[in-house]
Amino acid sequence: MAKKCTVQYRQLKTDGIGEGANLKAMIVDVLQRRARGQALAENAKLRKLDIDQDNSFVILNKLSPRETWGGPIFAGQLIHLQEGSDVHAVTQSLDDDTDEFVLQSLNVGEQARVLKGALYFAVIGNNVGLIEGTQVKGRTLERYLTRMFQDAGELEPGQAIILNGKFLAGDGKELSESSEIEIAAVPNNNQGQPRREVAIAEREAAQAREEGATVFDVLRVLGWTPEALERLRGEVPDDGTIEGYFKVFIKERRKKKPISRATINEALRNIDPADIGLRGDGREKGGIVKLSTLMSVDAVNSLLDPTSAMEQIVNALRMWAEAGRIDCNFAG
Repeated sequence: MAKKCTVQYRQLKTDGIGEGANLKAMIVDVLQRRARGQALAENAKLRKLDIDQDNSFVILNKLSPRETWGGPIFAGQLIHLQEGSDVHAVTQSLDDDTDEFVLQSLNVGEQARVLKGALYFAVIGNNVGLIEGTQVKGRTLERYLTRMFQDAGELEPGQAIILNGKFLAGDGKELSESSEIEIAAVPNNNQGQPRREVAIAEREAAQAREEGATVFDVLRVLGWTPEALERLRGEVPDDGTIEGYFKVFIKERRKKKPISRATINEALRNIDPADIGLRGDGREKGGIVKLSTLMSVDAVNSLLDPTSAMEQIVNALRMWAEAGRIDCNFAG
């Protein structure tokens, strides 16, 4: 069985950690160091980190074969495990005739740790390809590598690993500088529920997808109180919706200043481009797209095969390099 998975491109931001930094070499170097009499590469328990301080653990789990590390490629699987042995589930067939499905708490054993999600990645120099999990995103990989390098003395406090995205115009061409960034939120009805059936017309902003942060979610982040949100919700007609867009731009006196490509690649790296619209001198009607591609990955039920996932990520990096989309050296 195979699944279609999105491979995203990222690139290490070297500003602040040294222009000569090489992410692949840094990872291999740290994994070969010894702790408690063993190299980190030899024992997965030495690679578990509680980066959220909540008794969940992120682990650099499966690694590409050590005999290949002298070449240009390193690849790995990052997993996030939650403490606790209870899993809530419906054990009935969803095809059963019943007035309700019974939700049960299943004990999976005291030694079990529940998998929150997994991420797969490959690194060539400072080029990174990754397949995100539902709950394990690129930000998790950044935080894990930051902590691992800080513990190893490779990064100073305050330094961090940032993996920039690469954004292109909707037609696939190089992105121009933008005078305005627009982020779309999902429309809400007067009960605060996302309205999924709304037909969203094509516009200069990218077409918003029908999932993700809603208008009320955005207002909550911006500091609106629950009382203010309730008053606003009460003003929405029964058959109406509330819609919104969040715009970011720089002004000097009365004139807008362009936002650089480098800033866009960093600031929006962890946002789905389907939620983003870009307005610049070119007025891109297709919005912007993140450099990514769909690849077919072997899977067992809902779990991806780690070896297949890593292989397909490398294939995507090679494809982008051959097309001139990225500067990536496979010669080592």
